[in-house]
Amino acid sequence: MFKIFQRRCTQLAAAVLYNGRGAAYLFGADQNWKNVCLPGVNCGYCRYAEAGCPWGMTQHTLSGFALPFGWKVWGFLVLSALLLGRLLCGWLCPFGFAQELLDKIPAVKLPKNKLTYYLSYFKYVILLLFAGDIYFFDLHGLDWRWVIGVFVVAAVFIYRPFCRFCCPLGAFYSLFNRVAVFGMSVDRRKCTGCQLCVRSCLMDCRRVGDRECIGCGKCRQVCPTKALSLGCKY
Repeated sequence: MFKIFQRRCTQLAAAVLYNGRGAAYLFGADQNWKNVCLPGVNCGYCRYAEAGCPWGMTQHTLSGFALPFGWKVWGFLVLSALLLGRLLCGWLCPFGFAQELLDKIPAVKLPKNKLTYYLSYFKYVILLLFAGDIYFFDLHGLDWRWVIGVFVVAAVFIYRPFCRFCCPLGAFYSLFNRVAVFGMSVDRRKCTGCQLCVRSCLMDCRRVGDRECIGCGKCRQVCPTKALSLGCKY
C-alpha cells in the first residue's frame, strides 16, 4: 500500500508541476519554460502549462523549422525512456492520472480482453503516422475539445483508454520498457507461475514488465509469494 500511496503523491505532484504557471500567475511571476519539455502528455498551448509539449517540439523539428533545442528534446526523451520506460506513464503523466481518477467513477467497466490487447497495438500505428507526417496532429482544424471529450467519457468505462490505445508517447516509451533501468521485476526463485499478477493488471500486459506495464504496482498487492518488486532492475 505504501508504494501505491507514493505513486498517487508523485502523480499529484507531477500534475501540479506540469501546470506550474498557474501558481506563477498567482504570485505575479512570468518565468517561461516553454523552450523545454516534460516527459509526459501535456499541451504546451495551455496558459497554465509550465513547459512545452514533446509532440509539438518534435513536429517543429521534423518540419524543417528546427528549433535550436529540437534534437535536445529527443535526447531528453530517449534518456528518460532508458531510465524509466513506461514508469513515466504510470507515475509522471498528468493525463494518465486524470484517466485513473475518471476510472474511479462507478460504472460498468470493460475488462481487458483479446480485443483490447490487439487494440493496444494501434498506438504504434499512430506513432508511425506521427513520425511520417509532421502535420498528423493538426488533422485539418479538428476541434480537439471533442476528441478530448471522447476520451474523458471513455475513461469512465475503460481503464486509461488513451494510454492503452492511442498515445504515441506511450508507444515510444514502451519500446524501452525491457531495457529501462527502473521498472517491475520478478524474482524467479519465488514466482510460482500462478498468473495472479497478469490477471489483476488493468493494462494489456501478458507478462510483468512487458511493453504495456506502467509500474502501477497493482500486481505486487496480489502476489502471494512477494516475488515482484518495483525499482532498479540491475
